[in-house]
Amino acid sequence: MKQIFIQIILLYLRLAAKLQLAKHRPTIIGVAGSSGKTSLVKLIGGMLGEKYKVLQTSGQNSEIGLPLYILGLEVGNNSLFDWIRIFFLIPFQLLFNWKKHDVFVAEMGIDSPIEPKNMSYLLKIIRPTIAVVTNVTLEHSVYFEPYVDEINPEKKSQKILQLTAEQETMVLTALNAEDTAIVNMDDAEITSRVNQIDAHKITISLLSTADITAKNIASDLSLFKMTIVSQDKEFPLTINQPLPKHFAYEFLLALGVGMALQMPIDVAVNSLQNHFSLPAGRLSFFRGIDNTVIIDSTYNNATLPPILDALDLVKEIAGERRKVAIIGDMRELGEEAEDIHAKVAEKILQTVDFAVLIGPLSEKYIVPILEKAGFAYENFPDVTSSQKAIQNLIHENDVILVKGSQNTLFLERIVAMLLENKKDVEKLTRRGVFWDRKRSESL
Repeated sequence: MKQIFIQIILLYLRLAAKLQLAKHRPTIIGVAGSSGKTSLVKLIGGMLGEKYKVLQTSGQNSEIGLPLYILGLEVGNNSLFDWIRIFFLIPFQLLFNWKKHDVFVAEMGIDSPIEPKNMSYLLKIIRPTIAVVTNVTLEHSVYFEPYVDEINPEKKSQKILQLTAEQETMVLTALNAEDTAIVNMDDAEITSRVNQIDAHKITISLLSTADITAKNIASDLSLFKMTIVSQDKEFPLTINQPLPKHFAYEFLLALGVGMALQMPIDVAVNSLQNHFSLPAGRLSFFRGIDNTVIIDSTYNNATLPPILDALDLVKEIAGERRKVAIIGDMRELGEEAEDIHAKVAEKILQTVDFAVLIGPLSEKYIVPILEKAGFAYENFPDVTSSQKAIQNLIHENDVILVKGSQNTLFLERIVAMLLENKKDVEKLTRRGVFWDRKRSESL
């Protein structure tokens, strides 16, 4: 009975969202990938906002979150009463919400190869005519493992990655010939499927020839800069905050979307600079206690490339300051957890001076590697047990990265504790009564 009720709700949401979009038929830009989706959506929305009326998601990327966002509705406390409220509000939204948008930038997130948690289901809700896949790495592997019939760990990992890639790249392969795919030519899983894409292709790369490339990528404590190269012309781009090098891909992909919409690249670059901002909890910089610098990356489900890049960023920008990594478990990785945490441990050894590890996976897989290397660290089973100790472990002038899966950890509590200006807490991720309750229930 419960499954039937869920299917009815999903169908209701899907049909209502399609009706809402049909009112104005905006150009739909689909953004998929293992990491960087929400930041890229925000970049694209800011870039296009000077010319178009833009509707853009903000992390709402699931079979429920995406249609609710299209309808202009939010889940409150996720209770039965709350869903009854939403059920009856939907007809009113369809009748009275006529706010026009020229462009809809939609984040599309997958958690499984099976509907409704996969890309084929999301494509039943929206049909992009421009699509981007940021990258393909192991993500939510625990939900893919049951659908892979393989015992050998190495082969199983590869099959999970291939299954993930099939889902992520479906947003590109489902495009029609008159549509446009923005293709990251540096991602092997994406390029291996290029021949399956019927749409017009705009390519980006940092490693080879492409429609849009970049060079001279650098960061320090005050800025990020790079040079965009397209059609034998160069365009400098400067952002007034440090960013990891992987953000170069985000900018190139956003510019690819601009090119698809016939936006002159110099105009697009200027718009990116003028309107740059990041969602809360994605590499936000704060002044901390004792003249520390806090890099808040507490929102993300921690896939491997972003966490490695974030650690590299700390090393690049900190100079002579002590470099500290406060790292939480990377969740939902299944059998891949050991290998991926081990890679994080090796990167910690290369980039920072001190680590604080939070969670049983970090204790099991990262601690032994740090111990063997004689590296300075502390580890804790949960955030609650770590908070008082962390205040005593932090030194004046430290540069501190706080990063881990959002799944039950809520490391923004650590950022809040270390802020110099406590009013900055409102700039952190997951604000509101619902998330306050979730944090209060978590260790």
